[in-house]
Amino acid sequence: MNLDSLSGELDRLYQFEISEYISRCEELKKSGYKIYRNSTGQHKVVRAGGQVRNEQEQYVYEGNGRRARHTSNNRSGKPNIFVRAKNRIVRGVETTRQVAKLFKLIYNSQKNR
Repeated sequence: MNLDSLSGELDRLYQFEISEYISRCEELKKSGYKIYRNSTGQHKVVRAGGQVRNEQEQYVYEGNGRRARHTSNNRSGKPNIFVRAKNRIVRGVETTRQVAKLFKLIYNSQKNR
């Protein structure tokens, strides 16, 4: 069976018949396929242990259901140092906010007693 037709079948089952979707996924996994699903519910089916490519490929699904292939020249797959630093700072600020909210909640609950 064609991998694209398997992907289409899984897309349809995921939307309309979830119980059959689960059983079909298990069946395909036992047959040696890997199944990927993006956030919009579209699937990609590949053979397990397939060829390893030198370039990292990323599939982005457009709204009309077509697939566009984007390749990255960054072989390590990591974003550059500036992006990682910015993300780390944003996570640190968010963590600090969450800790402050927790302390405020504990303080208010102790103050009310």
